[in-house]
Amino acid sequence: MPEAIVFNPFAYEIHEDPYPTYTRLREEAPVYHNEALGFWALSRFDDVLNGYRDWETFTSTQGIAIGESGEISSPSMIGLDPPDQTKLRKLVVRAFTPHRVGALEERVRTLATGFLDRFIEEGECDLIARFAALLPSDVVSTLLGAPAEDHDNLRIWTAMLLTRDDGVARPPAAAQEASQQLIARFQELIAEKRRRPAEDLISGLVAVELEGRRLSDDEILGFCMLLIAGGNETTEKLIANTVHQLARHPDQRARLIAHPRRIPAAVEESLRFRSPTQYMARTTTRDVELHGRTIPKGEQVALLIGAANHDPRHFEVPGRFDIDRVMERHLAFGFGVHFCVGARLARLEARVALEEIHERLPDYEVDESGVSVVHATNVAGLATLPIRFTPSRPSGAAT
Repeated sequence: MPEAIVFNPFAYEIHEDPYPTYTRLREEAPVYHNEALGFWALSRFDDVLNGYRDWETFTSTQGIAIGESGEISSPSMIGLDPPDQTKLRKLVVRAFTPHRVGALEERVRTLATGFLDRFIEEGECDLIARFAALLPSDVVSTLLGAPAEDHDNLRIWTAMLLTRDDGVARPPAAAQEASQQLIARFQELIAEKRRRPAEDLISGLVAVELEGRRLSDDEILGFCMLLIAGGNETTEKLIANTVHQLARHPDQRARLIAHPRRIPAAVEESLRFRSPTQYMARTTTRDVELHGRTIPKGEQVALLIGAANHDPRHFEVPGRFDIDRVMERHLAFGFGVHFCVGARLARLEARVALEEIHERLPDYEVDESGVSVVHATNVAGLATLPIRFTPSRPSGAAT
C-alpha cells in the first residue's frame, strides 16, 4: 500500500519545498481531503482554474485562507463575490490603470537605486532586509497615503500579521497584535484623509461614491488591509524568489544579463515556478463531483496555485526554471473576477528591481547556509537571502 499523503499548508516542509508533495497530490489525490484540519484541496491546473472561474460554486465569502471562519473584522473585495465584489473592484482598479502604474516607474527606480546605494560598497547583505522588503513597502505605503515615518511600521506589522508558527493554522498572539496595530493606524489615516484629503488612494476612497453613498470606514479599512498585505508581502517574495532562482540557475542569469529585455519573461517564469501565493481558499456552495469524489456543500477548498503552476498537463518540464518558456497563462495572480488588481504594479516593481540589481551587482552569489523560509498563511517565500558581490560606488558618488 502506498504511503498516505499528508498535506498541511502551514508546515515548514511544504513552504520550503512543496513540489514533491504537490506532484503526488496531482497524480494520486487530485481531490484531497484533510480531515484533521477540515479542508479539501485541488491541485490540477484545470481544476484550480475552474475554482477561480466558477465563483458561484467556490465562494470567497467565507474566508480565503484555511482556517478562516468568514468572521472578518474588516471585509474587503477579496472576501466578496459579484455583484458586490465587482462594485468595489471598480473603485480601486482606477489606481492601477496602465497609465497610472507607468507613471510610478520613476519613483520605483529612484527608490531601488537609493536602497542599493546604502549597501553597494559593503559587498554583502541580506537582500530581503536591505532591499526586497523595503521597495514594495515604500511604494504601496506611499500609494495609500501613509507618511514616510509610517512605512517601516506598516511593513513590520504586515509581515507579523501573516506569520504563523510552524504547522499551525491559528494566528499567534504576535499576529493578532500586529493586526490590531495595522487597523488602528489605518483608522487614524482614514480619519485624517476625511479632514484633509490629498492625492492618494485613501483620499480617493474617502471621496468616491458607490451607488449614491460614500464608503464606510470599515470598507476603506478593508481596502487598506488588502493592499498593504498584497503590496508588501507578495511583491517582496517575488523579488527575492526571482533573485534566488537566478542564482541557482547561472545559465539563465547569464542569458538575462546578456539580454535585459528578457527580464519581464524572467518575472513571469518566477511567478510560475515559485508562486508567492501558494493557495487561496474557497467554500463550496453545493456538492461538487470531481475525479470520482464528492466535496460536500459548505466545505473549505484550497486552490493550490503552486501545484497548478507545475502541472505537466500545461507546462513542459515544469520543474525546469526557464526564462524563455512560452506559456499561455499561469495562476500566480489568480484569474477572472479575483485576478489581482495590483498585478501590473507588482510586475513593474519586480522588473525595475531586477534591472537595477543585475546592472549594479551582477556577480552576486547566494549564501545558501543563511537562506531561511517564511512560515505564513498562504504566502511562500524567503525570510532571509544573504548575498555576496563585488563592491562598487553609490550611483551619486563622485568619480
